[in-house]
Amino acid sequence: MNLQRSNYLVSMSRSLRHTNIVYKLFFVIVVGGLLLILGSSYNKNNHNDDDIFYDAFAQAENNVTIKTTKLTDSLYMLEGSGGNILVSIGQDGVFMVDDQFAPLTAKIKDAISKITDKPIKFVINTHWHPDHTGGNENLGETGAIIVSHDNVKKRLSSEQFSDFFKRSVPPLSEKGLPIITFSDNMSVYQNDDQINIIHMDNGHTDGDSIIFFTKNNIIHVGDDFSDKAYPFIDISSGGTIDGLISSLKTISSIINDNTKVISGHTGISNKTKVNEYANMLTDVRHQINQMITEGKSLEEIISLQPTSKYDKVYYDYNNIKPKDFVTLVYQSLTKK
Repeated sequence: MNLQRSNYLVSMSRSLRHTNIVYKLFFVIVVGGLLLILGSSYNKNNHNDDDIFYDAFAQAENNVTIKTTKLTDSLYMLEGSGGNILVSIGQDGVFMVDDQFAPLTAKIKDAISKITDKPIKFVINTHWHPDHTGGNENLGETGAIIVSHDNVKKRLSSEQFSDFFKRSVPPLSEKGLPIITFSDNMSVYQNDDQINIIHMDNGHTDGDSIIFFTKNNIIHVGDDFSDKAYPFIDISSGGTIDGLISSLKTISSIINDNTKVISGHTGISNKTKVNEYANMLTDVRHQINQMITEGKSLEEIISLQPTSKYDKVYYDYNNIKPKDFVTLVYQSLTKK
């Protein structure tokens, strides 16, 4: 869409979506709220204190520093606590991919102000998880236009429960909800670039999108890829191992050897690493599926260590240990 058409759609979208009821606050920022969310139901025997899905934001107001990396003249990566942010700057304003946790919004805005004096105009969510959407409400209140896949809005609009983490996540308030959604693909023309937003198959979640800045040849792939950790297949949110493999193949078909690949929780990567990740997932899926066919139980499959030859490559076990990954693949294939 061109800029004039984009502005028209934004206006139409605001008038339609502001009729929604006001939803509960997504994350309670006061100390009592943080303690409540970080409380009781998290299983410390299975996951450690570094769990990025929930616990990292508890430190967001304290010692987190936003690191800014210049990728091109108009694109920057911001790292803090939560999913990596990609920022496009230029005469049209700031276009952001993801926004980390709510307590970090002020620090993120300060980091952006050091590279441009333009306002934050658009925020695209790669998926619904709190470490990627926690700043939605703060930015929505300042006038940023939040964009996502249809399923992301649906999940942000109602309480979600993660079977894996044994946690409930409350919905966002209306200010934090996307006001422009799409079912398949869309393009936005900003800062002299064509930004293609493409919905992936149900892999990490059912609302995964990749954002490809075509002129700059940089892509943000959310949590569909990591070059140092096994994936979290969020089965509670519609994620599947087959969809994740399919998504990686789609990503590989879009990019080239010079494309800079930005994922949610690793640094700058490339097509080779994406292909290696897809091959690893395919191999582990094949092994586990064969064991299931042979009648082996989950406990037996875990004991056989089907990921063993990859464990030193995908060494970051802060969130997903090898046995967790095997369990998620098993559950995805058996729907148990």
